[in-house]
Amino acid sequence: MRLEIKDYCIRCGICEDLYPELFHFNCEDDCIEILYEEVPKHLEPIAYDAMKDCAIAAIHIKKES
Repeated sequence: MRLEIKDYCIRCGICEDLYPELFHFNCEDDCIEILYEEVPKHLEPIAYDAMKDCAIAAIHIKKES
């Protein structure tokens, strides 16, 4: 599973506060970073929770092209 954060993210920090094992706020670039290219299996349930908890639904499963 791969995650992406859409451009309309408001960088409120909820994802980083609740799920620091998956997200990090990059102050220099003013963006939220996903810590894994591929979410480890044991963190997939947390990734689904993060998608539900995002204030503006900006976290999505990245579609493979």
